[in-house]
Amino acid sequence: MSPTCRAGSSNSNQTDPRQHPLLATAQAIAGAVQGEHRTPRMTHMMSANEGPADIISKVAGVTSGGKRTDDAPYFTNNEGIPWPDAAHSKTVGGIPVASDTFLFQKQQHFNRSKTLERMVHPCGSGAFGFFECTSNVSNLTKANFLQKVGEKTPVFVRFSTVTLGREFPDEARNPRGFAIKFYTMEGNYDIVGLNFPVFFCRDPIQGPDVIKSQYRDPRNFFFDWEATFDFLGNNAEGNHAGLMFFSDHGTPVGWRYNNGYGCHTFKWVNQAGEFVYIKYHFMAKHGTKRFTDAEAVRMCGEDPDYSKRDLWNAIEDGQEIEWTAYVQVMKPQDADPEKLGFDPFDITKVWPRKLFPMQEFGRLVLNKNPEDYHRDVEQAAFSPGSMVPGIEDSPDPLLQFRMFFYRDAQYHRIGINLHQIPVNCPFMAMSYSSPNIGGTMRVDANAAGNSQYVPSSFVSKFRNDTAEAPYQVSDAVCSRRSHFWHEGKKNDYDQARELYTRVMSEQEKANTAINTAKYLSQVRHKEIKLRFLAQWYNISPELAESVYRALREDAKKDFTLQEVAKRAEDAELWNKAPKFRPAPGAKLMGAKCPAGMGYGA
Repeated sequence: MSPTCRAGSSNSNQTDPRQHPLLATAQAIAGAVQGEHRTPRMTHMMSANEGPADIISKVAGVTSGGKRTDDAPYFTNNEGIPWPDAAHSKTVGGIPVASDTFLFQKQQHFNRSKTLERMVHPCGSGAFGFFECTSNVSNLTKANFLQKVGEKTPVFVRFSTVTLGREFPDEARNPRGFAIKFYTMEGNYDIVGLNFPVFFCRDPIQGPDVIKSQYRDPRNFFFDWEATFDFLGNNAEGNHAGLMFFSDHGTPVGWRYNNGYGCHTFKWVNQAGEFVYIKYHFMAKHGTKRFTDAEAVRMCGEDPDYSKRDLWNAIEDGQEIEWTAYVQVMKPQDADPEKLGFDPFDITKVWPRKLFPMQEFGRLVLNKNPEDYHRDVEQAAFSPGSMVPGIEDSPDPLLQFRMFFYRDAQYHRIGINLHQIPVNCPFMAMSYSSPNIGGTMRVDANAAGNSQYVPSSFVSKFRNDTAEAPYQVSDAVCSRRSHFWHEGKKNDYDQARELYTRVMSEQEKANTAINTAKYLSQVRHKEIKLRFLAQWYNISPELAESVYRALREDAKKDFTLQEVAKRAEDAELWNKAPKFRPAPGAKLMGAKCPAGMGYGA
């Protein structure tokens, strides 16, 4: 069967597109646009042309021949529909829409691609305690657990590594999860954050890619540093978190000596329906501590459960582990990147504290260990979408989608009746009456005599006063065009540069270079090393040079710093296709609705 496309001449002198992948792609796309029909057998089709017996016979080496690697001309979804872009979700005014089938299928498939173990944050432990409100913030939020100084709310907090497996040493280099479940009188409120104030991507369609870039290599199950550096080398915005990842922030001493951050921007809404944007900070009262890379590696061998054991033993010994809760507050009329110099809804960016000071509002105390790890920790389910009245979402696209897919992941992992597990039960709620009934293992009162539909003629118990405060998005255009203010601009590196040049000490800079070079030296592909160092060159030439000089000699013999500098010239544009870059003036507005456009009185 001839591998050549029907377009063009079919004589023997025609170029075989198998030898030129880009030409094959161009010809295939042209053929698809022109309505040309191609024989599926011409490509691997992800093994869809083979049966399981054919596949395993070839994998086991019993039979030979056949294609084992993907040679399709372009990416598609599971239904074979061409995938439009790698880094841009379909949005209206920057807010992801449910009609983005590529986004939903990608995340839902990711959520279900393993069983039982969490896809993200599998290695962890936690403890119970309380949150106490220490400042009057009732003018900012109507959240009932924040209305009175001295009010205490029960909590469960789970700490974790993010991408490492459940049995992996918990002191290995990784971000740390910091998830809080508040058992309030108006339901359970979850803050699902990190020990970093920023994340590795800002568009939700790249969320699974962040995690998979820190997974093991599917070919051989080796830890895959090539994937980690390749992802960072192709995403300018990810290197703020990447810089923290390879610094000693990536190897904190246990769970206790971490700060926790909500990362996203949220809204606080008061009784009058007025809102402000906020960011959460939980600062360890007992201070922060970090291992060097060498110390962390040694601890991984000496005690793979060091972080879990340290927290458990401290509480068993009667210690109360405490964090001071702070909030940064921004008025909606100030949420303009043109005025601020940064995008306040971009999770790869922080709010400068000199512009938005930290305001204390509470303390978080852990004082009781779980009674059963599986019941109380492994089955704990968190979702950023679990928000109580007075706390709402912002126009941050990653937050918008996390509000769906975290719960979707937990429904897959545990089941839709996860509320029946004690640690997830909203036991402090003043009212508990859900119209969601049925499902596997339902053992509570289920419908409890209510109609299985709403509204009905017999009962109507909806609280209209809890409807979310309206806000205005930037436009009414539904497309994949980005609304991130920094995209394609050199200022995407500004905050990472500030972290490196102003915040890090000379010792921290040196440790970061040594840590990074250690793992980058394991990368075999020149292009990956070049792209990664080009991104860091844009953060600081000194940083890139320090990493380059610390590389093993065999890891830098095939490229020079001059090549890195040259590649850095347009690194902010990589994977930012022109048609998807922001339109002039586009931004995630998040302003108050104009008069007459909201709910009114």
